[in-house]
Amino acid sequence: MYYPFLRARQFELIALRELATEGATQGVIVPVLEPVKETHNNLTLAHKVFQDKNQTAYLIVNPTIGELAGDSSFYLEYLNELENSKFIPAFHYRNNSEFINHSIASFGLSNCMIICQNDVNPDDSEFKQLAAKPEISSINVNDPNRNRTLHRFIKGLNKNYIRLDDLFEKQARNSDYLEIQEHRFSEEHIYYIEDGFNGFSDYTVLPSEYIDGGSTPRAVVIHLTYLNGENQIWIRHFTSETNDSISNVQGKFAESAAKAVAYCRQRDLDNSAISELVSYYDNEHYPGLGTVKKISIKNHLLVISQFLKNR
Repeated sequence: MYYPFLRARQFELIALRELATEGATQGVIVPVLEPVKETHNNLTLAHKVFQDKNQTAYLIVNPTIGELAGDSSFYLEYLNELENSKFIPAFHYRNNSEFINHSIASFGLSNCMIICQNDVNPDDSEFKQLAAKPEISSINVNDPNRNRTLHRFIKGLNKNYIRLDDLFEKQARNSDYLEIQEHRFSEEHIYYIEDGFNGFSDYTVLPSEYIDGGSTPRAVVIHLTYLNGENQIWIRHFTSETNDSISNVQGKFAESAAKAVAYCRQRDLDNSAISELVSYYDNEHYPGLGTVKKISIKNHLLVISQFLKNR
């Protein structure tokens, strides 16, 4: 099972809504959503689609970033108000077992996920007691190979154990991607079971670093992943060429889309995300940078969905 870690922003949620509507993710992909805004209209729109299409997702109730960072009851109360909820509660663990235990008891939670860093001490009694609770069914650890003692402890709990990796190599400037050739992105989808995990997680084709808002870029980049002949996931960055100013973003998109479309046609790469990109290019339509990001995310999830469904 794949657990993509996404911030619950508009275009990430649109990608997930479209995938659920297509029936592409059910049974193989369960998103982990970290909300970064106090308003939750986009979350509620996504949840309605998830209800209709029987798609589940984890919702982090104590985000570490954004407008409501920290331990609070805001998203716990939001979950509590949902009928036939398809959102499953998840908690960031950072020496806050008291908050998590209190939340579980106060809201009658079950089937929860905890997400933690690899510097957790598995001999810490509070963590051991929390991880062993029957209400905690999934444990998601960032780069767990860096703490073999923790890894062995969690494996011994016989719970849904997920590894979280930060795979996207973010560059200082978008134009820097011009110098990067296609390269291997991930093999976790091939080896996670063999390595003792029940699932794998990453930040898709986005950096793990959270940036609130953004400025107009000098370069437009389309990041597309694909399966090579050995079922490894590789990534290629299609970057505009006229990057000396922030003007003419539409033209920059046309340049990067031309490269991406030519590459996909050459390699016979196709899915609903790529078809959408091809349509924008063929019709000389600029959809906006949010949609460009949505296409990259959607393509990546479709690549993994195809592999998991066909293995």
